[in-house]
Amino acid sequence: MKDVFRRIIASSLGVQLTFLGMTLQGCAASQATTAPSVNQFLTGTQSQEPTQLRQVLQKPYVELFDLAPTLQFTANEIQSQRKALEKGEDFCVARFKDHAKQYAKQSAAAQKDLKAETVSLNEGQRQRVHCLIQNLELLQSEAQALYSHAIPTAYDNLNAKLDLIEKWPTLYRQTQLEIVNGSYMNRRWADVKDIGFREIAADQQDDVKKGQQAMEEMKRSGLLPPEVEDKAIQEYVNSVAQRIAQKSDLRIPLHVSVIQSREINAFALPGGYLFIERGLLEAADDEAELAGVLALIIHDFAGEKRKGALKD
Repeated sequence: MKDVFRRIIASSLGVQLTFLGMTLQGCAASQATTAPSVNQFLTGTQSQEPTQLRQVLQKPYVELFDLAPTLQFTANEIQSQRKALEKGEDFCVARFKDHAKQYAKQSAAAQKDLKAETVSLNEGQRQRVHCLIQNLELLQSEAQALYSHAIPTAYDNLNAKLDLIEKWPTLYRQTQLEIVNGSYMNRRWADVKDIGFREIAADQQDDVKKGQQAMEEMKRSGLLPPEVEDKAIQEYVNSVAQRIAQKSDLRIPLHVSVIQSREINAFALPGGYLFIERGLLEAADDEAELAGVLALIIHDFAGEKRKGALKD
């Protein structure tokens, strides 16, 4: 019995050390003397000195829209960074999938040993084994949430920033010209006067269950920041979003939450779940700027699945 108990405790220590090392080192192998930031990992940092493009990708969208016309990155640099992001995402997802499998195996082994030795364990030992199994299940759940939702979302965000850097200056000039000459009416969804009566994507309700499951998983894993407690802020942002949704092509209920995060950003889960980070509210100069961000995301809910905020 003592050998079994020592094996269970050794397994627990191994899991904790593995998770600690994974947390400190991130997804990508780095030889820097200090622990690099999450953004450095996600942008594919493989060397000690990040390139200028990787540094730019860490800037918020608000700065990038102003900065993009002044940047001089070549097409090869953009493509190289995009490939690095693709490899980084694949590596991170695979690594966390492997961790989830390991946690599942160790949890199953601990449960098997507990069942075999349950008569011999005293209450203190039994409690420690119970805690171990719970910790392993929590680590497995966290790893699953990371590779299923958090990591892909983070990389989608970085690819969208690359799209912005690469395409926004040209798109802006093109849009201005189309407005002047009236050719904007020939665009794919140019029938803006019929918003609310169009169906640009069928079966929107099919995504609701996916969104609910993703949100519950992120909450259980601690990946979703808590909501802002000020009801007036929540109600105000929700009212702006709902007014936009009423005049959109959205066919499903919209669920809006303002969360405690200083990041100037907003993100969404399938099925109408919209999260506004507090930093975005603080950075917005007026309601129109906030409404612009909300409208873009709500349009994505109603439309086709798109990767990147600047695709037509």
